[in-house]
Amino acid sequence: MARAAGLSRTTVSYVLNGDFRRIPEHTRQRVLAAADSLGYKPSAAARLLRGARSRLVLMVSPGLESARDTIGGDIVTRLGQLLAEADLHLVWQLGLPSVGRAATDLAPAVVLVAPTEEEAAFADLRRRFAVPVLPAFPGLGGFLAASARAQVDHLAGLGHQRLAFVRPAAPAFDLTAEFRQQAVERRASELGLPAPVILRVDDSRESAVAVLRSLRTRTDPVTSPVTAVCAYNDQVAFALLAAADDLGLAVPAEMSVIGVDGDPLGEWTTPTLTSVRSDTAAFVSDLTSQVVALARGETTTVEARLPEQARVVERSSTVGPAR
Repeated sequence: MARAAGLSRTTVSYVLNGDFRRIPEHTRQRVLAAADSLGYKPSAAARLLRGARSRLVLMVSPGLESARDTIGGDIVTRLGQLLAEADLHLVWQLGLPSVGRAATDLAPAVVLVAPTEEEAAFADLRRRFAVPVLPAFPGLGGFLAASARAQVDHLAGLGHQRLAFVRPAAPAFDLTAEFRQQAVERRASELGLPAPVILRVDDSRESAVAVLRSLRTRTDPVTSPVTAVCAYNDQVAFALLAAADDLGLAVPAEMSVIGVDGDPLGEWTTPTLTSVRSDTAAFVSDLTSQVVALARGETTTVEARLPEQARVVERSSTVGPAR
């Protein structure tokens, strides 16, 4: 290997063992090119026994076993791509059942965990690992609230007065749904709107139909009827659009619906779905820089944080209320 690269054995050893601090980037690439040409496949276990740094980044996400989150999936996918460019490997583990074994069997360099630093689960996970542990989604509360505020602002701007917030019934969504519900209620209050109606929907079509039927038949002598729905995310919004079709309820003429996540499938629904999207590119870049530095034993001043801005992707499922 050293002869093929035209370098010393020490230099080659540093590169293959992941010690990037001592070697210029062009030299590292020269070694990697030689290794590739020779078909060299390093043994991770042997490297660790020799005291080399692990190249594995472990993400642990308890509570997300059944959560469907387009934005979260996009973040993890892009993070994995950027870490791979830095010669690190992301492993995503859903749930906690074998997290203790993961700590020893995988020997990660850095661990990312779904719980925020304010949650007891974060402290518990930090105790389980002898390597740096970071929140995978820092600033989650502000991030979730931003999308909820954008929903309310959009609907209020169209002239809607009485809103509903429909959240998933599954316990796996409780934490994030609570953040969004509180943000919807708070923003409605700030705009002088009546308190939103809060409803839960499970994974069945019948449940979505029941939710819309209850809104359609709701009688309230004090306030105006519900004319628009803030869905927890696009999946909930898709269910409501299907239920509206079953009931013969015209969207958006009789009921406007807005989702969250900007799922590409929103372009294919009837009507097309208005949604809210946040740009997470800068966050993923910052998180990658932070993780790479820690994995290499370096210090960094970069502090990743999810954005607290969101924009509405306006399509056909929202219009002003009928007069």
